[in-house]
Amino acid sequence: MKKRILVLALAGSLLLSGCTSLLERSYSVVEPYADRYWDASAEDTLRAESYQDLVNSLLMLIEEGAEDGVIRYYTAGDAYGLALQATQEVREETMLGSYLLEKITFTYQMMEEGVCTLTYEMVYREDAEDVDSLMVLSDSQSLVDLLRLAIREGHDKLTARFAYDMPREDVEAAVAAMWREVCLGSGENTQDPATDVQNPPEDPAGLSGENGTAETTAVPSDLVEEKLQEVSDSETAEAQPVSGEGTDGETGDPAGQEPGVEEVPPCPWEIRYYPDLDAAELVEVLLRP
Repeated sequence: MKKRILVLALAGSLLLSGCTSLLERSYSVVEPYADRYWDASAEDTLRAESYQDLVNSLLMLIEEGAEDGVIRYYTAGDAYGLALQATQEVREETMLGSYLLEKITFTYQMMEEGVCTLTYEMVYREDAEDVDSLMVLSDSQSLVDLLRLAIREGHDKLTARFAYDMPREDVEAAVAAMWREVCLGSGENTQDPATDVQNPPEDPAGLSGENGTAETTAVPSDLVEEKLQEVSDSETAEAQPVSGEGTDGETGDPAGQEPGVEEVPPCPWEIRYYPDLDAAELVEVLLRP
């Protein structure tokens, strides 16, 4: 009897310990990030308790496409000066503000000690694209591929967004490479597109007749030799280097030009960076100057 009671007691303790371990599992609560910026005491009013809160509140308004917004700013410092600095930072140093905004202004109203109300008005660019719909590029070569596609489809401009801030020199190198490809590609086809047959060379000696066939039997041999000699002398004169300014005395190549490198005209495409810093997250290339 005692053994049975002991077994039942042991089984009961095991069951209770198992339930307790299940009930003691940890949990977490996820709250919307934007909720902390809304002021519960005022409808449609954002709350900022620090300079970074103020910047984040402005970016949230711009991301939502709001044309106006009210922010209640709690600070012990120079509220107007900090608001002016935050507005300038958003307008000039962030991708959203620099690309989407045409103009941003605010009015300042002191409520009480350490509390002010900032009322913002935003005017957006009419030609700006939806940032969320832009393809995100990982490197400058992807920009070259996207430019090639935009040119093929006849677009007036290309707007590209990068996964990280892209240095200006990488963007400019990619655009220059695409421009050179466009310039040199226009003169690569030397064949007749209708027949896909290479155009025949001209007759340098002038020996062809009206029907395009050589009339060697009707031309005296001394005249043939004279014509060929004239062509030979002409080719020899063209092959000789010309001395003077703009040429290299040893090779005859134009000064400053590497042999075998074709010159291309300056690129007419305009590149705009957002933000306009040494490295930008969004780039706009105007293909129709």
